[in-house]
Amino acid sequence: MKRILFLITTTVFFIPYSFAQIGGESTYKFLSLSPDARITSLGGTNVSLIDHDINLQLANPAALNRKMNTQAAFGTVVYPGGVNFGNVAYGRRFEKIPGTFGFGIQYIAYGKFKETDEQANVTGNFSAGEMNIYAGYGYQFGKLFSVGANAKFIYSQLAQYSSIGMAADLAVMINDTAHNVTASIVAKNIGGQFKSYNKGVREPIPFDLQAGLSFGFKNVPFRLHLTFHDLYRWDIMYNNPADNVQDNLFTDSAAIKKPNKHIGDKLFRHVILGVEFNIKKIVRVDIAYNHLRQQELKLATRRGVPGLSFGLGVRIRQFDFSYGFQPMAQGQVMNHFTFTVYTAGFVKKKTTEVIEKQKM
Repeated sequence: MKRILFLITTTVFFIPYSFAQIGGESTYKFLSLSPDARITSLGGTNVSLIDHDINLQLANPAALNRKMNTQAAFGTVVYPGGVNFGNVAYGRRFEKIPGTFGFGIQYIAYGKFKETDEQANVTGNFSAGEMNIYAGYGYQFGKLFSVGANAKFIYSQLAQYSSIGMAADLAVMINDTAHNVTASIVAKNIGGQFKSYNKGVREPIPFDLQAGLSFGFKNVPFRLHLTFHDLYRWDIMYNNPADNVQDNLFTDSAAIKKPNKHIGDKLFRHVILGVEFNIKKIVRVDIAYNHLRQQELKLATRRGVPGLSFGLGVRIRQFDFSYGFQPMAQGQVMNHFTFTVYTAGFVKKKTTEVIEKQKM
């Protein structure tokens, strides 16, 4: 186990130095959004959760397990501006086939917009939306290891422009229940467009390499989460031209002085810290800090708390409800709701009632 943790830790800290270039911007950015209110409350990205929650499949397909069998889930997000994002998922095991399957649809609706010409004359309306239809498989072998994969079919419609793409997620997870440690590495969105918005112009999709570690403690009702993202590149700072300073004190022409980029800031932009409190496996309370989000959403005149996120979860029998709260810039907030139901519980209850009636 120590060798495995050493290998994962070495990989986490070595990969950022292996790739220096950030590359171009990508399309299908909605694939990077949190699919679950619980993940939203833990900073928006988490690959070290593993339990009964079918919503974890999109975050980490290696988390698919037998506890997710016959689970159905629906989640929705209300973003500032009326943008709606959601995810529908279902987990299933099949006889004579080892492992667990997961299926779902992830979607985002940007709403309706006014269409204008060059002179700002309104000529009509148009809408925009994107969708990801996915299927995944997770397999556990031995007492520690599990692997998983997702296949995604992506469709995007932006006014009269449309695009189709395909992608895959690959994941490996180690879940050491004896020592209450979970570690995972996930490569997300491996793929690309096979029909671009404009003929001959293909855009990259948002690939990411993520890793996570979580630790629990005996007789203590909380678990610590450490998540690393964008591990395939080192510098993920946004180069904002507004941060450049003009200095012409001793020269005739203005010289552009770029702000210093501290190594500590660069490092912690890859890190999300979170903690989940679990009260008798019924109530969950989550809190996390995402340094990248804090740095990108903070205002020069008011710091605020956009890097923090909070959440609450309640599980009662076959029902599970999660709520995630994430402060945004300019006093705006994001609310994420997820509802999960264990559908086999209804079938079992109905069957029992029928048997009892027959006995009468």
